[in-house]
Amino acid sequence: MSSARKTPARSVRARVPARLLPKLVLAHAYFDTHTRDLTARKSRTVTATSRVELKRELRDADAVLIHFTQKADAKFLDQAPRLRVLATFSVGLDHIDLNECRRRRILVVHTPGVLTRATAEQAMALLLACARRTAEGDRLCRRGRGWKAAPDFMLGQGLQGRRALIVGAGRIGRETARLMRAHGIRVELSGRGDRELTAKLKRAQILSLHLPLTPQTRHWLDARKLRLLPSDAIVINTGRGPLVDETALGRALRSGRLFGAGLDVFEHEPRIPRALRELDNVVLAPHLGSATLETRRAMARLAVQGALAVLQGRRPANEVSGDGR
Repeated sequence: MSSARKTPARSVRARVPARLLPKLVLAHAYFDTHTRDLTARKSRTVTATSRVELKRELRDADAVLIHFTQKADAKFLDQAPRLRVLATFSVGLDHIDLNECRRRRILVVHTPGVLTRATAEQAMALLLACARRTAEGDRLCRRGRGWKAAPDFMLGQGLQGRRALIVGAGRIGRETARLMRAHGIRVELSGRGDRELTAKLKRAQILSLHLPLTPQTRHWLDARKLRLLPSDAIVINTGRGPLVDETALGRALRSGRLFGAGLDVFEHEPRIPRALRELDNVVLAPHLGSATLETRRAMARLAVQGALAVLQGRRPANEVSGDGR
C-alpha cells in the first residue's frame, strides 16, 4: 500500500473575464471608495464624475448609480440603451421618471431604512436650534456685539409639553415622532387623506414635514395652512423643498405669525430665497438630513448591493415597488 498522500480535489470557480462582466457606472467617486469590496469580480465598475464622462459611459452600461441631485428622465435614459437597473443614492424618487423606467423595463433601487435615524436626528437638531435660538446666538457671538446680561435676553422656547404634528407617517416621520416624545413633546401624526388635518394644524406648535414630493404635495404648506398654525409655531422641513411655499413661509416669519423655521431642503437647491436668508428666526442647512459618515456609507453600499442583485438575476430587497415606495 502506497504511503503517498492524495491531494484533495479543489473546486475552482473559473473567473469571468473582466470584459464579459456587466458594466456598473458610478456617478460619484464617493460611491467607488465605499463599495470596491462589493463590486470586485462582479462588475466592470467605472466612475464618471462629469456630464461628458457619464454620457460616454452610459452607452454600454448595464447599471448606474446616481445621486439625488441628478435627474433620470427620458433624455437621461436615452443615453443608456442597455440599462437594466438604475440605483439612486436616496430614498426619495422625485428626480426619477418611474413611468419611463417601467416602460423601458429598468428596475429602480433606492436606499430606504438606512437613513431613517440620521434624518430624524437632523429634524430634531433644527427644532432645538429654532426653539433655543442657537444659530441666532452663534451669529451674535461671532459679531462680537449685542450680547447683554438681561432677564429677557434672547428668550426661546422649552419643548416639554408642546404639541407637534408630524405630516408624513413613514419611517422617518415615525422616528422623528419617537425622538420628539423623548423630549416630552406631545405628538400627533397625519397621513394621506387626514380628515382632521385642519384641527391638528390649529393646535400644532411644531410642524415637521416628511412627505414624499408628488404633484399633490407640491407647496403642501401654503399660505392657507400657515394661517392655521398658532403664532408661536415652529416649522421644520427635512422632506423635500417644494413641499413648502417658500414665499408664503417667508411672509409668515417676517410678520411674526410664526416663531421660527428650520429648513434642510429648498425648492431650487442650492439657491435659497433672500427673504429666508435674511431672517434671524430661520435656521438653514444645506440638505444634511442623511449626512453622517455611517449613513452615507451605508446608503452607497445598499444601492450597489441592489444593483448587483439585479445584474445577478436576483430580486433586490430595496427595489422600488409599483407605487413608488
